[in-house]
Amino acid sequence: MRVKTVQINWHDKLPIFSVDFDHSYVNSNGGWRFATGGGDNNVRLWRLRTPEERELAPQHPAVEFLASLNRHTAPVNVVRFSPCSSKLASAGDDGVIIIWRQQLSTDTGETPRAPPATLEGGFEDDGFVEPEVWRPVAMLRGSLADICDLAWSPDGNFLVSASVDNTARIWDAREARCLQVLADHSHYVQGVAWDPLGEFIATQSSDRSLRVYRWIAPRDPREIKSGTEVVSLLASHYSMPIASGQRGDDGPEEESALADSMEGVELQSTGVLDNEPMEADDTSALPVPVEAVAAAPTANRSQRLFHDDNLASFFRRPSISPDGRLLAAAAGVQRDRSARNTSYIWARDALLAPPVLSLAGHAKPVVATRWAPCRFAAAKDADASASGAWLADDIDSRMMLAVASQSSVAIYDTSMGGRAIGLMSGLHYAAITDLAWTRDGSHMILTSIDGFASVVAISQPSAAIDIPTPLAVDSRDAASGATDHNRDPPSADGAVSTQDLQHATSASKKGKKRLAPTLVSQL
Repeated sequence: MRVKTVQINWHDKLPIFSVDFDHSYVNSNGGWRFATGGGDNNVRLWRLRTPEERELAPQHPAVEFLASLNRHTAPVNVVRFSPCSSKLASAGDDGVIIIWRQQLSTDTGETPRAPPATLEGGFEDDGFVEPEVWRPVAMLRGSLADICDLAWSPDGNFLVSASVDNTARIWDAREARCLQVLADHSHYVQGVAWDPLGEFIATQSSDRSLRVYRWIAPRDPREIKSGTEVVSLLASHYSMPIASGQRGDDGPEEESALADSMEGVELQSTGVLDNEPMEADDTSALPVPVEAVAAAPTANRSQRLFHDDNLASFFRRPSISPDGRLLAAAAGVQRDRSARNTSYIWARDALLAPPVLSLAGHAKPVVATRWAPCRFAAAKDADASASGAWLADDIDSRMMLAVASQSSVAIYDTSMGGRAIGLMSGLHYAAITDLAWTRDGSHMILTSIDGFASVVAISQPSAAIDIPTPLAVDSRDAASGATDHNRDPPSADGAVSTQDLQHATSASKKGKKRLAPTLVSQL
């Protein structure tokens, strides 16, 4: 693993609040296109050069500037590419979501170049021509305050936004209309995530809660009538019961330790979903809500799961694994004197139950989590039973999760238990705000309030495996022009078993594995 902070003028030396890669990008020169949003009110497009390019021209920056998009009137807090096309959504303090599309020549299919112009944010008027031209195709208005986060649906037809007006909103991205306002939170909503299988939406708020909603509307936006609810609340997580003998939030001031900081949380969980998705009107498989479980006589003590609104961050960005089986939350806290900052992990088949894993050991609060968008073949020397794999029923592949605290980024491998395989810290002078992976998991970019971004090159011991997403078809971008929006949702074959996760956690305990940082060299 190699990392380097790229010393260029990203956003006129103002904070960079968000970053995201375009996984649909194809270029004859190779590389990866990504977007950043900053405090200069601009969205900027860049290309991360390939390792071969960087070796041939080490005197040049690792990234190449492509375009500057400047329709926002306030700082841009989030940028997100559609999972099935190169459409880009951006939002910020002006409360407006702008959807951008690259302008292509209808005759040649080539990208037109912008005329020489003065670019806002510190670029000089020296005749520089932007390599790409992007135009806004839709503006989504309706949020009453700053927007902190965005997430696309897997088919690219919908968006969910998180706002400091204490709401999350579901949008029809094609018709630029708000479908539903989720007003269940009592404080700022600071993070959202959309299930890659299209069934669930997760929201995180500074009211110390994580909420999970279930999609109940038709897949085709044209079939959704105005005023129709498209999601329903499935679960709300504020606290979890703790084992007898441990002191929770309602006990004395002294905090007793939970389990070992990197060993996970062993909890009794009831399966919520079987290996097949639930029908829209099927509630028979649902156990009692998590609030009722916490209020049961056998769970008379509990601990809060998340930091309160005193946390000095505007972002609590959750994420869902590319196969939809694991949900990682930000801003977790556990009652342990030595390491109370954590990221909690929920299993797809137990979304109403307490978390099944705790990735603790972070010096500062966790502000963002991000899964690599692909799986990897299991390493040849990997022993899942000995290492405590998170998914005991899937030992032939693995996934990677990056957890960003305000001061560092830890990388986890689902085949290596709750032990971080890499730790990067001391890269920036101010808090980290966001991070993103390339499609093949070979590189990652993390951004900071100090106005700089760092590029991480990761040498994977095994090949990347793309995860097909049956829903990921944008009807307007499909070459055929016809899309079956009404097809059945994908089957969650081999959905993670909570029991298997607990066995994996127990195996991890035997070795007493703790955070073991990996030495980071220069890129």
